[in-house]
Amino acid sequence: MGPQIELKLGVQEEIFPPKRFTPPALIDSPIKTRSHPAAVKARAAILPRDIPTEDAFRLTLLQCQWHIAANISAVVEARETEGLHQMRVGFRRLRVAFTSFGHAFRNAELDKLKDRAKRMAENLGPARDLDVFIGELLEPAANANGAVESFELLRSRANDARRTAWDFAVTHVMSPAFAGFMADLNSAVERRIWLDEAKDTSVFDQPAQELAAHVLSHRLKAAKKCAKRLGGASDEQIHHLRIALKKLRYTGEFFAPLYDKDEVEQFGARLSNMQDSLGAVHDVVVARETLARLTAGANDHSDSGISFAAGIVYGWHLDRSTHIFKKSVKRWKKFAATEPFWSGETKH
Repeated sequence: MGPQIELKLGVQEEIFPPKRFTPPALIDSPIKTRSHPAAVKARAAILPRDIPTEDAFRLTLLQCQWHIAANISAVVEARETEGLHQMRVGFRRLRVAFTSFGHAFRNAELDKLKDRAKRMAENLGPARDLDVFIGELLEPAANANGAVESFELLRSRANDARRTAWDFAVTHVMSPAFAGFMADLNSAVERRIWLDEAKDTSVFDQPAQELAAHVLSHRLKAAKKCAKRLGGASDEQIHHLRIALKKLRYTGEFFAPLYDKDEVEQFGARLSNMQDSLGAVHDVVVARETLARLTAGANDHSDSGISFAAGIVYGWHLDRSTHIFKKSVKRWKKFAATEPFWSGETKH
C-alpha cells in the first residue's frame, strides 16, 4: 500500500484468524433468519413505567449489545455501509448507557468495558469515514463541478483506501478481541458487576423514572454550556457540542418509554434538526482530514490533478457549511427554548 493511501487504522487488538461471536440466547437477533444480511437499527427502548433503576440499566446494556450483534452479518458477509454505521452507533449508545444511570453504576470494571467499547468503535472508524467521504462528500462536489479526470483519480485513490479500511474492519469484527468484548459485556450484566464496589445499593431499587429526569437535565445543561457563543465557535467547540447532543439524544431514547410519546417526539425532532446542521458543519472537518491522507505524497506531475480536485471538494463543502452553520445558530435558539419532555409528569 503506497503512502498516498495509508490510513490511521488505530490500535490493532488481537486481530487473528476469524472467531465469530454468537449473540446470547436471550437476544432475539434478526440476523439469524435473514437470507441477505441487512443493517439493523436500534429498537425502541422497552422500559415498563415502574421498572427499578437496576433493571433498566441491565436492559439498556443488553439492548445496546443486541444492536451491535445484529449488524455483524451485515458487516462481515454483506459489507454493507449502513451495517457498519449501525454497529458504530451501537457502540456509541453503549458507551453513553454506561454513564446514563449515575455514579452508583460506575466502577473500575465498568469503566474498562466502556474504554474497550471505544477502541472497538475506533477500529471501525476509518472504513466509516471513507464511506461517508465517497458517498456523501466526494460525489456531491464532483457532480456540482463536472466529472473531470481529476475527480476520477481522487475517486480511485479513495476507493483503494476504502477497500483497505474495510478489510481491516471486517477482520476486526471477526477477531477474538471483538468476540471477547461481547462475551465479557454479557458476563458483566449477568454477574451484576456494578455491585462489586457498591456502598449504597438503595438506588438500585428506586424507580427508574426518579433517576431519569436528573440525568436528562444534566445532559441538557452540558449541551447548553457547550453552545455558549455558538456563533463564533471553533471546530473543537462544535465537536464538543455534537458529542453533548448525541449523549442527550441517546439518553433520551433510553428513558423515552417513561414519558409522553408526543412530547418526546417533538423534543427529539428539534434535537435531530440541530444535530443535522452540526453534522453538515462537521463534514468539512471529515473532508479536510480524509483529503489530507489521500493526497499525502501527491507532489509529482501525475498526481497534481488529485490535489486540484481535493481543493475543489474541500472548498465546495466549506462554502456549503458556512451557510448551514448560520441555520445552526437559529436552530439552537429554537431547540433551547423547547420544553424538555421530562419536565412534566411521567407517563401513566
